[in-house]
Amino acid sequence: MARHNVRRIESVQLRDNGTPIGSVTSLPDGSWSYTSTGLSPGQHVFTAHVGNTVSNQWTVNVQDDQMNLVRPNFKNATAAGGNRQEINYYAHEGDGFVQIPDYHAQVGDTVRVSWAGRRITINSETQTVVNPAVGLEFKISMYELIDCIGVNATITYTVGRGGQVYTSDSLILSVSGHVGAIEAPTINSPTNNNIRVQFREGYYTAQVRFIGINTVESAIREFHGDYINFTIDTAWADQNRGLPVLFNYSLKRFDDSKIYYSQVLRVNNLRSAPADAGIAQVDP
Repeated sequence: MARHNVRRIESVQLRDNGTPIGSVTSLPDGSWSYTSTGLSPGQHVFTAHVGNTVSNQWTVNVQDDQMNLVRPNFKNATAAGGNRQEINYYAHEGDGFVQIPDYHAQVGDTVRVSWAGRRITINSETQTVVNPAVGLEFKISMYELIDCIGVNATITYTVGRGGQVYTSDSLILSVSGHVGAIEAPTINSPTNNNIRVQFREGYYTAQVRFIGINTVESAIREFHGDYINFTIDTAWADQNRGLPVLFNYSLKRFDDSKIYYSQVLRVNNLRSAPADAGIAQVDP
């Protein structure tokens, strides 16, 4: 399993996750080797011990032979070569869905999805396999897709079985929709009640979306300067006070009717105190 060169060593003890699994006597040239069989599925961290001296760790991950944890599939996406898929958000507007492939599921397996987006990693709820013949799907919010327009998301899933957790191969999803990212809005007022949208050349109207336990849209407003300040809806703010919330906005151009979506501003704890007293913005 492993081979190391050592000097003036007579007996080397091997440990797996801290538990002794055997010893081996070094050869005259100081080298030694040890073969371990029947390793259980999961992560094994090995160390070699000679008296009070301990080697560097080396790790072996053993997968259950019955699993084939190939990368997931994103519904309505098209293959883009290798482990990549791509999707045009505007062609399938709305929430997206990660589909778990046939990995040789067993009743009782616990499965969940990880979505690593533009600046945040989100873990889904856990689903338990009841019928292995029925594939699992996990919803990805439309706002996570919008936030990744023009960039990539990395998607994996994990399977829990027999007290061990196994991770699938990754899928790289490219989300398209419009050329160039549109930066997230900012919160700019002393009492955290204003969302600011900066002017962008070629656009003439903006509309802000407040996303929490419920979603509220502002009125559509025209640009007459470098930015527009939108007051956060008071009733919505009261309902979501102290909760994580999202903000984004949409733009329209002079020359077409298409809606262009911004990236998402995430606020971990919506408060009414001054910004430096505790509002936590993920995006600047």
